[in-house]
Amino acid sequence: MLTKISYNNFDIYTEELIHPEDFLKLYRKERIIVSFETKVNNVGKKAFSTFLAKERHSTNIKEGDYVVFRFIKDNKKFEFLSRINKWGKFHIPKIAIETLSINNHEQIYFEVVGEKDKSNEKESNSLDLSNSGRKTGVIFRENNFITLIEKGKIPITLPRFIEITPDLIELCFLIHGDGHYNTKLFFVNKDTELIRFVINKFEEIFRIPKDTWRARLLFNNSASPDVAKKRWKKNLNLREEQFYPSISKCTLNTSELGNLRIVIDKLIVAHVFRSTFDTIKQNIKGANALYALNGLLCAEGNAEKTKGRGLHKITINYSAKEKNMFKEILAEANIINLIKDRKDRFVIEGWVNCYQFFKIFFSNRIIPFDLHMGRCNNALSGFLEHSFTKTMEKYLTILDRKEQMNTNEIMEETNHLGNSVRKLLRKKQYTRFVNSIGRGINRNPIIFSITPEGKEFLTLTKDIREVYNEKNGLG
Repeated sequence: MLTKISYNNFDIYTEELIHPEDFLKLYRKERIIVSFETKVNNVGKKAFSTFLAKERHSTNIKEGDYVVFRFIKDNKKFEFLSRINKWGKFHIPKIAIETLSINNHEQIYFEVVGEKDKSNEKESNSLDLSNSGRKTGVIFRENNFITLIEKGKIPITLPRFIEITPDLIELCFLIHGDGHYNTKLFFVNKDTELIRFVINKFEEIFRIPKDTWRARLLFNNSASPDVAKKRWKKNLNLREEQFYPSISKCTLNTSELGNLRIVIDKLIVAHVFRSTFDTIKQNIKGANALYALNGLLCAEGNAEKTKGRGLHKITINYSAKEKNMFKEILAEANIINLIKDRKDRFVIEGWVNCYQFFKIFFSNRIIPFDLHMGRCNNALSGFLEHSFTKTMEKYLTILDRKEQMNTNEIMEETNHLGNSVRKLLRKKQYTRFVNSIGRGINRNPIIFSITPEGKEFLTLTKDIREVYNEKNGLG
Protein backbone atom coordinates (compact mmCIF):
# COMPACT_ATOMS: atom_id res chain seq x y z
CA MET A 1 0.00 0.00 0.00
CA LEU A 2 1.41 3.36 -1.05
CA THR A 3 1.05 6.64 0.79
CA LYS A 4 0.28 9.58 -1.45
CA ILE A 5 0.28 13.32 -0.84
CA SER A 6 -0.10 16.28 -3.20
CA TYR A 7 1.95 19.46 -2.95
CA ASN A 8 2.94 22.23 -5.41
CA ASN A 9 1.32 20.46 -8.36
CA PHE A 10 3.21 17.23 -7.62
CA ASP A 11 1.80 13.87 -6.55
CA ILE A 12 4.34 12.38 -4.14
CA TYR A 13 4.32 8.68 -3.30
CA THR A 14 6.19 6.49 -0.85
CA GLU A 15 6.21 2.83 0.11
CA GLU A 16 7.39 3.49 3.66
CA LEU A 17 4.86 3.13 6.44
CA ILE A 18 4.19 6.76 7.39
CA HIS A 19 1.19 8.80 8.44
CA PRO A 20 0.09 11.04 5.52
CA GLU A 21 0.07 14.12 7.76
CA ASP A 22 3.66 13.46 8.82
CA PHE A 23 4.71 12.69 5.25
CA LEU A 24 3.46 16.10 4.11
CA LYS A 25 5.15 17.91 7.02
CA LEU A 26 8.46 16.19 6.35
CA TYR A 27 8.26 16.80 2.60
CA ARG A 28 7.68 20.49 3.12
CA LYS A 29 10.45 20.92 5.69
CA GLU A 30 13.25 18.54 4.72
CA ARG A 31 16.19 19.96 2.83
CA ILE A 32 17.52 18.68 -0.50
CA ILE A 33 21.30 18.51 -0.14
CA VAL A 34 22.14 17.45 -3.69
CA SER A 35 20.40 16.53 -6.93
CA PHE A 36 21.60 14.76 -10.08
CA GLU A 37 20.46 13.10 -13.28
CA THR A 38 21.39 9.56 -14.16
CA LYS A 39 20.07 6.50 -15.98
CA VAL A 40 17.98 3.80 -14.33
CA ASN A 41 18.61 0.14 -15.07
CA ASN A 42 15.42 -1.85 -14.50
CA VAL A 43 16.35 -5.07 -16.26
CA GLY A 44 16.54 -8.02 -13.87
CA LYS A 45 15.13 -8.67 -10.40
CA LYS A 46 16.17 -5.34 -8.89
CA ALA A 47 16.23 -1.96 -10.54
CA PHE A 48 19.22 0.19 -9.67
CA SER A 49 20.99 3.41 -10.40
CA THR A 50 24.21 5.11 -9.34
CA PHE A 51 24.76 7.98 -6.95
CA LEU A 52 27.37 9.70 -9.04
CA ALA A 53 30.75 10.15 -7.35
CA LYS A 54 30.96 13.90 -8.03
CA GLU A 55 27.65 14.63 -6.32
CA ARG A 56 28.19 12.03 -3.60
CA HIS A 57 31.55 13.47 -2.59
CA SER A 58 29.90 16.85 -2.03
CA THR A 59 27.97 15.26 0.86
CA ASN A 60 28.99 13.27 3.93
CA ILE A 61 27.25 10.17 2.58
CA LYS A 62 29.43 7.05 2.54
CA GLU A 63 29.13 3.48 1.33
CA GLY A 64 26.88 1.57 3.71
CA ASP A 65 24.76 4.61 4.62
CA TYR A 66 21.00 4.65 4.15
CA VAL A 67 19.71 7.58 2.14
CA VAL A 68 16.29 9.10 1.43
CA PHE A 69 15.94 9.56 -2.35
CA ARG A 70 13.20 11.20 -4.38
CA PHE A 71 13.09 10.67 -8.10
CA ILE A 72 10.93 12.62 -10.47
CA LYS A 73 9.10 12.08 -13.72
CA ASP A 74 6.62 14.57 -15.11
CA ASN A 75 4.44 15.74 -12.21
CA LYS A 76 5.12 12.71 -10.00
CA LYS A 77 7.72 12.01 -7.33
CA PHE A 78 8.51 8.81 -5.47
CA GLU A 79 10.34 8.87 -2.14
CA PHE A 80 12.22 5.72 -1.19
CA LEU A 81 15.08 4.64 1.05
CA SER A 82 18.10 2.77 -0.17
CA ARG A 83 21.54 1.71 1.04
CA ILE A 84 24.59 3.04 -0.79
CA ASN A 85 26.63 0.13 -2.07
CA LYS A 86 30.04 -0.06 -3.72
CA TRP A 87 30.69 2.55 -6.41
CA GLY A 88 27.56 4.44 -5.31
CA LYS A 89 25.12 1.84 -6.59
CA PHE A 90 21.67 1.88 -4.97
CA HIS A 91 18.52 -0.15 -5.54
CA ILE A 92 15.11 1.25 -6.46
CA PRO A 93 11.89 -0.50 -5.33
CA LYS A 94 10.00 -2.20 -8.11
CA ILE A 95 6.80 -0.44 -7.08
CA ALA A 96 8.51 2.92 -7.56
CA ILE A 97 9.51 1.97 -11.12
CA GLU A 98 5.93 0.90 -11.86
CA THR A 99 4.28 3.94 -10.25
CA LEU A 100 6.32 6.41 -12.30
CA SER A 101 6.45 4.18 -15.41
CA ILE A 102 10.25 4.29 -15.66
CA ASN A 103 11.77 2.74 -18.78
CA ASN A 104 15.04 0.89 -18.88
CA HIS A 105 18.02 3.28 -19.28
CA GLU A 106 15.71 6.26 -18.93
CA GLN A 107 17.45 9.40 -17.68
CA ILE A 108 15.82 10.39 -14.36
CA TYR A 109 16.25 13.36 -12.05
CA PHE A 110 17.02 12.42 -8.42
CA GLU A 111 16.94 14.47 -5.20
CA VAL A 112 18.77 13.46 -2.01
CA VAL A 113 17.22 14.44 1.30
CA GLY A 114 19.58 15.65 4.00
CA GLU A 115 19.67 13.72 7.28
CA LYS A 116 18.93 15.58 10.50
CA ASP A 117 21.54 15.93 13.25
CA LYS A 118 21.46 12.86 15.52
CA SER A 119 22.39 14.72 18.69
CA ASN A 120 18.87 15.55 19.90
CA GLU A 121 18.74 14.94 23.62
CA LYS A 122 16.34 12.35 24.97
CA GLU A 123 13.43 13.92 26.80
CA SER A 124 12.73 12.85 30.36
CA ASN A 125 10.25 9.99 30.81
CA SER A 126 10.41 9.03 27.16
CA LEU A 127 11.69 6.23 24.96
CA ASP A 128 14.13 6.71 22.11
CA LEU A 129 12.86 4.49 19.28
CA SER A 130 16.10 4.92 17.36
CA ASN A 131 17.44 2.26 19.76
CA SER A 132 14.85 -0.28 18.68
CA GLY A 133 17.33 -3.00 17.70
CA ARG A 134 20.77 -3.90 16.41
CA LYS A 135 19.53 -5.06 13.01
CA THR A 136 17.73 -1.82 12.29
CA GLY A 137 19.14 0.96 10.14
CA VAL A 138 18.08 4.44 11.25
CA ILE A 139 17.68 7.67 9.30
CA PHE A 140 17.16 10.77 11.42
CA ARG A 141 14.52 13.08 9.98
CA GLU A 142 13.14 16.55 10.68
CA ASN A 143 10.66 17.23 13.52
CA ASN A 144 12.28 14.51 15.65
CA PHE A 145 11.13 11.75 13.33
CA ILE A 146 13.15 8.70 12.37
CA THR A 147 12.87 6.08 9.65
CA LEU A 148 13.74 2.51 10.64
CA ILE A 149 14.93 0.13 7.97
CA GLU A 150 15.29 -3.65 8.19
CA LYS A 151 16.44 -5.78 5.28
CA GLY A 152 13.53 -7.19 3.34
CA LYS A 153 10.93 -5.20 5.31
CA ILE A 154 8.94 -2.06 4.56
CA PRO A 155 10.59 0.98 6.24
CA ILE A 156 8.62 2.76 8.94
CA THR A 157 8.72 6.46 9.80
CA LEU A 158 7.64 7.38 13.30
CA PRO A 159 8.48 9.77 16.17
CA ARG A 160 11.95 9.31 17.58
CA PHE A 161 10.79 9.93 21.14
CA ILE A 162 7.56 8.65 22.65
CA GLU A 163 6.52 9.58 26.15
CA ILE A 164 5.90 6.83 28.71
CA THR A 165 2.28 7.61 29.49
CA PRO A 166 -0.50 5.65 31.24
CA ASP A 167 -2.06 5.02 27.81
CA LEU A 168 1.18 3.54 26.46
CA ILE A 169 1.60 1.26 29.50
CA GLU A 170 -2.02 0.07 29.34
CA LEU A 171 -1.72 -0.45 25.58
CA CYS A 172 1.38 -2.62 25.98
CA PHE A 173 -0.13 -4.90 28.61
CA LEU A 174 -3.50 -5.03 26.87
CA ILE A 175 -1.82 -6.34 23.70
CA HIS A 176 0.32 -8.70 25.77
CA GLY A 177 -2.85 -10.13 27.29
CA ASP A 178 -5.05 -10.44 24.20
CA GLY A 179 -2.63 -10.15 21.32
CA HIS A 180 0.60 -11.33 19.74
CA TYR A 181 3.78 -9.48 18.74
CA ASN A 182 6.51 -12.02 18.05
CA THR A 183 5.99 -11.90 14.28
CA LYS A 184 2.97 -9.98 13.01
CA LEU A 185 1.26 -7.78 15.53
CA PHE A 186 -2.37 -8.59 16.22
CA PHE A 187 -5.04 -8.05 18.86
CA VAL A 188 -8.23 -10.07 19.36
CA ASN A 189 -11.33 -9.10 21.33
CA LYS A 190 -15.10 -8.92 21.21
CA ASP A 191 -15.22 -5.51 22.88
CA THR A 192 -15.50 -2.67 20.36
CA GLU A 193 -14.10 -0.06 22.73
CA LEU A 194 -10.93 -2.05 23.40
CA ILE A 195 -10.26 -2.51 19.69
CA ARG A 196 -10.94 1.18 19.05
CA PHE A 197 -8.51 2.06 21.87
CA VAL A 198 -5.74 -0.05 20.28
CA ILE A 199 -6.23 1.43 16.81
CA ASN A 200 -6.46 5.02 18.09
CA LYS A 201 -3.44 4.77 20.39
CA PHE A 202 -1.21 3.27 17.69
CA GLU A 203 -2.03 6.30 15.57
CA GLU A 204 -1.66 8.77 18.45
CA ILE A 205 1.54 7.34 19.96
CA PHE A 206 3.39 5.60 17.11
CA ARG A 207 1.71 7.54 14.27
CA ILE A 208 0.63 4.30 12.56
CA PRO A 209 -2.23 5.21 10.17
CA LYS A 210 -5.56 3.62 11.01
CA ASP A 211 -5.94 2.19 7.53
CA THR A 212 -2.78 0.10 8.07
CA TRP A 213 -4.79 -2.33 10.17
CA ARG A 214 -6.46 -5.34 8.60
CA ALA A 215 -9.30 -7.26 10.23
CA ARG A 216 -10.63 -10.80 10.32
CA LEU A 217 -13.96 -11.82 11.83
CA LEU A 218 -13.83 -14.82 14.17
CA PHE A 219 -17.33 -16.25 14.32
CA ASN A 220 -19.29 -19.20 15.68
CA ASN A 221 -22.95 -18.26 16.11
CA SER A 222 -26.31 -19.06 14.56
CA ALA A 223 -26.68 -15.41 13.55
CA SER A 224 -25.38 -14.07 10.23
CA PRO A 225 -21.62 -13.38 10.04
CA ASP A 226 -22.25 -10.83 7.27
CA VAL A 227 -24.43 -8.78 9.61
CA ALA A 228 -21.73 -8.97 12.29
CA LYS A 229 -19.10 -7.82 9.80
CA LYS A 230 -21.23 -4.81 8.79
CA ARG A 231 -21.58 -3.81 12.44
CA TRP A 232 -17.81 -4.02 13.01
CA LYS A 233 -17.19 -1.92 9.91
CA LYS A 234 -19.64 0.71 11.08
CA ASN A 235 -18.54 0.72 14.74
CA LEU A 236 -14.83 1.03 13.90
CA ASN A 237 -15.13 2.97 10.63
CA LEU A 238 -13.24 0.29 8.69
CA ARG A 239 -13.27 -0.08 4.91
CA GLU A 240 -14.26 -3.27 3.12
CA GLU A 241 -10.75 -3.72 1.71
CA GLN A 242 -9.31 -3.78 5.25
CA PHE A 243 -11.09 -7.08 5.92
CA TYR A 244 -9.58 -10.41 4.96
CA PRO A 245 -11.94 -12.18 2.51
CA SER A 246 -12.49 -15.25 4.67
CA ILE A 247 -14.21 -15.51 8.04
CA SER A 248 -12.58 -17.82 10.59
CA LYS A 249 -14.79 -20.14 12.59
CA CYS A 250 -14.03 -20.17 16.33
CA THR A 251 -13.87 -23.40 18.29
CA LEU A 252 -15.91 -21.72 21.05
CA ASN A 253 -19.29 -20.08 20.59
CA THR A 254 -19.21 -16.32 20.11
CA SER A 255 -21.78 -13.58 20.55
CA GLU A 256 -23.82 -12.38 17.56
CA LEU A 257 -21.10 -9.79 16.92
CA GLY A 258 -18.32 -12.38 17.00
CA ASN A 259 -14.71 -11.58 17.85
CA LEU A 260 -12.47 -9.41 15.73
CA ARG A 261 -8.77 -9.89 15.13
CA ILE A 262 -7.01 -6.74 13.96
CA VAL A 263 -3.59 -7.17 12.37
CA ILE A 264 -0.67 -5.09 11.13
CA ASP A 265 1.16 -7.45 8.79
CA LYS A 266 4.32 -5.35 8.64
CA LEU A 267 6.93 -7.26 10.64
CA ILE A 268 8.83 -4.12 11.54
CA VAL A 269 5.80 -2.86 13.53
CA ALA A 270 5.90 -5.96 15.72
CA HIS A 271 9.63 -5.38 16.15
CA VAL A 272 9.11 -1.77 17.29
CA PHE A 273 6.31 -2.75 19.66
CA ARG A 274 8.33 -5.61 21.14
CA SER A 275 11.29 -3.31 21.75
CA THR A 276 9.00 -0.71 23.33
CA PHE A 277 7.33 -3.29 25.57
CA ASP A 278 10.68 -4.71 26.70
CA THR A 279 11.67 -1.23 27.89
CA ILE A 280 8.28 -0.56 29.50
CA LYS A 281 8.54 -3.79 31.53
CA GLN A 282 11.72 -2.48 33.11
CA ASN A 283 9.98 0.70 34.33
CA ILE A 284 6.98 -0.74 36.17
CA LYS A 285 7.21 1.14 39.46
CA GLY A 286 4.66 2.95 41.59
CA ALA A 287 1.55 4.10 39.74
CA ASN A 288 2.93 2.62 36.50
CA ALA A 289 2.34 -0.82 38.02
CA LEU A 290 -1.35 0.03 38.40
CA TYR A 291 -1.57 1.10 34.76
CA ALA A 292 0.13 -2.16 33.75
CA LEU A 293 -2.29 -4.09 35.96
CA ASN A 294 -5.21 -2.22 34.44
CA GLY A 295 -4.15 -3.28 30.95
CA LEU A 296 -4.00 -6.89 32.15
CA LEU A 297 -7.39 -6.60 33.87
CA CYS A 298 -9.00 -5.41 30.64
CA ALA A 299 -7.40 -8.26 28.70
CA GLU A 300 -7.16 -11.17 31.15
CA GLY A 301 -9.37 -10.08 34.04
CA ASN A 302 -12.98 -10.27 35.09
CA ALA A 303 -15.31 -8.81 37.73
CA GLU A 304 -17.85 -11.42 38.78
CA LYS A 305 -21.13 -10.46 40.44
CA THR A 306 -23.41 -12.68 42.47
CA LYS A 307 -27.09 -12.16 41.82
CA GLY A 308 -28.57 -10.00 44.55
CA ARG A 309 -25.30 -9.78 46.51
CA GLY A 310 -23.06 -7.55 44.42
CA LEU A 311 -19.39 -8.04 43.56
CA HIS A 312 -18.20 -11.56 44.30
CA LYS A 313 -14.59 -11.58 43.10
CA ILE A 314 -12.04 -10.07 40.74
CA THR A 315 -9.88 -12.47 38.71
CA ILE A 316 -6.81 -12.29 36.47
CA ASN A 317 -5.97 -15.31 34.30
CA TYR A 318 -2.34 -16.15 33.59
CA SER A 319 -0.22 -18.71 31.78
CA ALA A 320 2.78 -20.43 33.33
CA LYS A 321 5.16 -18.12 31.43
CA GLU A 322 3.31 -15.01 32.61
CA LYS A 323 2.92 -15.86 36.28
CA ASN A 324 6.13 -14.34 37.62
CA MET A 325 5.72 -11.13 35.63
CA PHE A 326 2.12 -10.75 36.82
CA LYS A 327 3.19 -11.34 40.44
CA GLU A 328 5.87 -8.66 40.16
CA ILE A 329 3.28 -6.19 38.85
CA LEU A 330 0.84 -7.09 41.65
CA ALA A 331 3.61 -6.62 44.20
CA GLU A 332 4.61 -3.20 42.81
CA ALA A 333 0.93 -2.20 42.83
CA ASN A 334 0.64 -3.20 46.53
CA ILE A 335 -2.11 -5.67 45.66
CA ILE A 336 -0.19 -8.94 46.04
CA ASN A 337 -1.38 -9.37 49.64
CA LEU A 338 -5.03 -9.26 48.48
CA ILE A 339 -4.82 -12.20 46.07
CA LYS A 340 -5.21 -15.93 46.23
CA ASP A 341 -3.36 -18.06 43.67
CA ARG A 342 -5.66 -20.58 42.02
CA LYS A 343 -2.99 -22.10 39.71
CA ASP A 344 -4.30 -20.57 36.47
CA ARG A 345 -5.59 -17.25 37.84
CA PHE A 346 -5.19 -14.78 40.66
CA VAL A 347 -8.35 -14.10 42.66
CA ILE A 348 -9.37 -11.16 44.86
CA GLU A 349 -12.42 -12.11 46.88
CA GLY A 350 -14.16 -10.98 50.05
CA TRP A 351 -15.52 -7.49 50.68
CA VAL A 352 -12.47 -6.27 52.59
CA ASN A 353 -10.04 -7.26 49.84
CA CYS A 354 -12.25 -5.78 47.12
CA TYR A 355 -12.51 -2.58 49.16
CA GLN A 356 -8.72 -2.37 49.42
CA PHE A 357 -8.44 -3.04 45.69
CA PHE A 358 -10.71 -0.08 44.84
CA LYS A 359 -9.07 2.12 47.47
CA ILE A 360 -5.61 1.59 45.97
CA PHE A 361 -6.80 2.32 42.43
CA PHE A 362 -8.93 5.36 43.24
CA SER A 363 -6.34 6.87 45.59
CA ASN A 364 -4.08 6.97 42.52
CA ARG A 365 -6.93 8.39 40.40
CA ILE A 366 -7.08 5.28 38.24
CA ILE A 367 -10.34 3.54 37.37
CA PRO A 368 -9.98 -0.25 37.31
CA PHE A 369 -11.12 -1.95 34.09
CA ASP A 370 -11.50 1.56 32.63
CA LEU A 371 -10.95 0.46 29.02
CA HIS A 372 -13.52 -2.36 29.17
CA MET A 373 -17.02 -0.94 29.62
CA GLY A 374 -18.72 -4.20 30.59
CA ARG A 375 -16.17 -5.30 33.16
CA CYS A 376 -15.83 -1.79 34.53
CA ASN A 377 -19.58 -1.55 35.06
CA ASN A 378 -19.63 -4.96 36.75
CA ALA A 379 -16.82 -3.98 39.09
CA LEU A 380 -18.15 -0.55 40.04
CA SER A 381 -21.83 -1.43 40.31
CA GLY A 382 -21.00 -4.73 42.00
CA PHE A 383 -19.11 -3.00 44.78
CA LEU A 384 -21.83 -0.35 45.26
CA GLU A 385 -24.56 -3.01 45.27
CA HIS A 386 -22.82 -5.24 47.81
CA SER A 387 -24.96 -5.58 50.95
CA PHE A 388 -22.08 -4.59 53.24
CA THR A 389 -21.29 -1.50 51.13
CA LYS A 390 -24.92 -0.36 51.27
CA THR A 391 -25.18 -0.91 55.03
CA MET A 392 -21.90 0.90 55.63
CA GLU A 393 -22.93 3.83 53.45
CA LYS A 394 -26.25 4.20 55.27
CA TYR A 395 -24.78 4.32 58.78
CA LEU A 396 -21.60 6.24 57.97
CA THR A 397 -23.55 8.93 56.10
CA ILE A 398 -25.62 9.46 59.26
CA LEU A 399 -22.55 9.50 61.51
CA ASP A 400 -20.72 11.88 59.22
CA ARG A 401 -23.27 14.65 59.93
CA LYS A 402 -22.27 14.99 63.60
CA GLU A 403 -19.12 14.45 65.57
CA GLN A 404 -20.89 11.98 67.87
CA MET A 405 -24.24 10.21 68.03
CA ASN A 406 -25.80 7.94 70.65
CA THR A 407 -27.88 4.87 69.98
CA ASN A 408 -31.21 6.69 70.30
CA GLU A 409 -30.21 9.33 67.75
CA ILE A 410 -29.20 6.66 65.25
CA MET A 411 -32.45 4.80 65.92
CA GLU A 412 -34.43 7.90 65.02
CA GLU A 413 -32.52 8.27 61.74
CA THR A 414 -32.83 4.62 60.70
CA ASN A 415 -36.04 3.39 62.34
CA HIS A 416 -34.11 0.39 63.63
CA LEU A 417 -34.27 -1.05 67.15
CA GLY A 418 -31.53 0.02 69.53
CA ASN A 419 -30.26 -3.50 70.13
CA SER A 420 -29.82 -4.15 66.41
CA VAL A 421 -27.96 -0.84 65.94
CA ARG A 422 -25.63 -1.53 68.86
CA LYS A 423 -24.87 -5.08 67.78
CA LEU A 424 -24.29 -4.12 64.17
CA LEU A 425 -21.99 -1.15 64.69
CA ARG A 426 -19.90 -2.92 67.33
CA LYS A 427 -19.16 -5.93 65.12
CA LYS A 428 -15.50 -6.50 64.31
CA GLN A 429 -15.81 -5.64 60.60
CA TYR A 430 -17.13 -2.15 61.48
CA THR A 431 -14.44 -1.16 63.98
CA ARG A 432 -12.11 0.39 61.40
CA PHE A 433 -14.96 2.63 60.19
CA VAL A 434 -16.90 3.34 63.42
CA ASN A 435 -15.68 4.27 66.92
CA SER A 436 -17.81 3.33 69.88
CA ILE A 437 -17.30 4.54 73.45
CA GLY A 438 -19.28 3.44 76.48
CA ARG A 439 -20.92 0.23 77.67
CA GLY A 440 -24.58 1.12 77.25
CA ILE A 441 -25.47 0.41 80.88
CA ASN A 442 -25.75 2.35 84.13
CA ARG A 443 -26.03 5.76 82.55
CA ASN A 444 -22.98 5.03 80.43
CA PRO A 445 -24.50 5.32 76.90
CA ILE A 446 -22.68 4.12 73.83
CA ILE A 447 -21.44 7.01 71.73
CA PHE A 448 -20.67 6.33 68.07
CA SER A 449 -18.49 8.40 65.70
CA ILE A 450 -17.05 7.97 62.25
CA THR A 451 -13.32 7.20 61.97
CA PRO A 452 -10.94 8.74 59.41
CA GLU A 453 -11.14 5.41 57.55
CA GLY A 454 -14.91 5.76 57.55
CA LYS A 455 -14.62 9.17 55.92
CA GLU A 456 -12.27 7.70 53.31
CA PHE A 457 -14.84 4.99 52.62
CA LEU A 458 -17.57 7.58 51.98
CA THR A 459 -15.25 9.50 49.65
CA LEU A 460 -14.44 6.28 47.80
CA THR A 461 -18.08 5.26 47.30
CA LYS A 462 -18.91 8.81 46.17
CA ASP A 463 -16.10 8.68 43.60
CA ILE A 464 -17.11 5.21 42.39
CA ARG A 465 -20.72 6.30 41.97
CA GLU A 466 -19.73 9.44 40.07
CA VAL A 467 -17.56 7.43 37.68
CA TYR A 468 -20.28 4.83 37.16
CA ASN A 469 -22.92 7.48 36.49
CA GLU A 470 -20.67 9.37 34.10
CA LYS A 471 -19.82 6.22 32.13
CA ASN A 472 -23.50 5.31 31.83
CA GLY A 473 -24.86 8.78 31.15
CA LEU A 474 -26.75 8.97 34.43
CA GLY A 475 -27.47 12.17 36.32
